[in-house]
Amino acid sequence: MLKLLPQNRLDELFRIISQDRLVFTHQVIEDQFYLTFVREWDPSNHTLPAYRPVQPLKSLVFPPREALGMLFQKSEVPSVQERIILGVNNCDLHSLRIHDYVMQQTEPADPMYSVLRERTLIVSIDCTACRATCFCTVVGEQPYPKSGFDINLSPIKEGYIIESGSARGEALLEQCAQILAPVSDTQIQARDKKRHDLSAQISKQSAEKGLKPELDFQAAIQKTAESDLWKSFAHDCVECGACNFACCTCHCFLLVDGQGDANQPSRVKQWDSCLYQNFARVAGGANPRAHRAERLYNRFDKKFNFFPQVLGGYACDGCGRCIEACTGKIDIRDVLKKATDEL
Repeated sequence: MLKLLPQNRLDELFRIISQDRLVFTHQVIEDQFYLTFVREWDPSNHTLPAYRPVQPLKSLVFPPREALGMLFQKSEVPSVQERIILGVNNCDLHSLRIHDYVMQQTEPADPMYSVLRERTLIVSIDCTACRATCFCTVVGEQPYPKSGFDINLSPIKEGYIIESGSARGEALLEQCAQILAPVSDTQIQARDKKRHDLSAQISKQSAEKGLKPELDFQAAIQKTAESDLWKSFAHDCVECGACNFACCTCHCFLLVDGQGDANQPSRVKQWDSCLYQNFARVAGGANPRAHRAERLYNRFDKKFNFFPQVLGGYACDGCGRCIEACTGKIDIRDVLKKATDEL
């Protein structure tokens, strides 16, 4: 379903579809967007992001730290109030495909992740601008959603072209039928032109870094396994894990046992980083990736070689968060450029 939402009806739309749901949207601070929990949509304080926010969307379905309950006791999956996220960009939206594969489609499935995914409604939006670190078009993505959303908003001069992407989204739009209007071919053409122009801008700035959509990063990573380039880039790595935690697709976690409430033995699941020295260490003390260069290569191998094999696409959406987060100023685009040059 494609409809036109007039500019002056956006607030009304959000009030209708957010009713009786927890609401997450965005605030802008110093030219950056921040994902935030709010009681309700307030146009004077909240906004739809022009490009991806600082925090990755994964934190809402895969929390950084999650209590799993007491050891040696069966824990029930807690009930979760339905939530709605207003303004999800495509890089974050597409990253959920990776998490769904890891948390739901392989055994054992994560019951809490499944509950959070099921109880989360997603209102996505076309990007209308990009950061200097964005490079989605060279990893097979684009600055607008194609699937995975319940409702998508595409800004145009007259308001928003609104599209349903699921049965739940269709039902939400039916509730709002009185504020929606037919969309014309001219308006769809205007949307498509905005999408094309921004994609071209991202491709242009990526080309200035030596990256183009036709480059084969999987072949480059496979062929450079023994290259010294990993030692060169690892020299600047401080093993802080910021790239992993800022990344919208990274999903490694650690189970930690300790003392919980009332000094009872309990277990916690928390984010882990493949760049930590002890990430691959086993109980006997052996470490198959004892050196930073090996761990850095493993990070790229999983994103650009393993996931193309199992899912047919990279586990990198070109959001550029890791570039901005890296303490050692390692630019993933420079690593990919160097790898493809060697290929």
